[in-house]
Amino acid sequence: MKDEYDVIVVGGGPAGSMAAKFAAEGGASVLMLEKDRDIGMPVRCGEAVGADGLARFIEPNDKWIASKINSFRLVSPSGLIVDIEGLSDGGYVLDRRIFDYELALLAGNAGASIMTKAYVYDLIKDGETIKGVKLKYLNEKVEFRSKIIIAADGVESRVGRWAGIKTTIKIKDMESAIQISVGNVDCKSNRLDFFWVPKLLREVIYGCFPKARIMLISDWEWQVIIIRASPHGDISMILWKKTILKRPSLQQLLAVFPVLIRCRK
Repeated sequence: MKDEYDVIVVGGGPAGSMAAKFAAEGGASVLMLEKDRDIGMPVRCGEAVGADGLARFIEPNDKWIASKINSFRLVSPSGLIVDIEGLSDGGYVLDRRIFDYELALLAGNAGASIMTKAYVYDLIKDGETIKGVKLKYLNEKVEFRSKIIIAADGVESRVGRWAGIKTTIKIKDMESAIQISVGNVDCKSNRLDFFWVPKLLREVIYGCFPKARIMLISDWEWQVIIIRASPHGDISMILWKKTILKRPSLQQLLAVFPVLIRCRK
């Protein structure tokens, strides 16, 4: 592996992999750096995506699509149900572990070099000019130089911040989450369900995703629980009416993330 590239991409998520892929296809020498051991792990999102948006970048493939979504159900606190069905431009619930891995493979097949367990801790600077990155790899400090560095390490990018870009998000614009996989409840495989439940953990919204996660989101004013479940019954939605998690807990993950749009008075 050489020590200088045209483009270095920091972050091996979907944005990083696609940036590396297109840069390599354009003839640039590319190095993509991922701090975790495995591309696509751990998963920190609901994994739902619109079909049209996804198709702009990659042809959908059943091997990384967990469910195809063409309907929604909204349940109000009073029990009123609104069903939206037969959407021709619906979307998918992805298996992000497979999806992210496949995107990284596309980048590698296009000619990009990829390193995992590569923790970038600083930039190489010459005055105000950024010349490369400093990282820890296999307990050793390594440096790579580059003409272009792409900060694909999240919305609060450390790399962007080191470069002088304001990436810090205010606490009031962040949400906390606990993501839990549970088993042995049923749900429809082609529908996302959302339940507004008052007077339970303040105000709660349950959302059933046909896959294997539950996400609890909260801030000072409200809390949301997004519940993901398997259409086959092995991993699925818990009962939502004032029910504490009584189903088998298979996995738990804590996370925080920004809210893109907030309602302000």
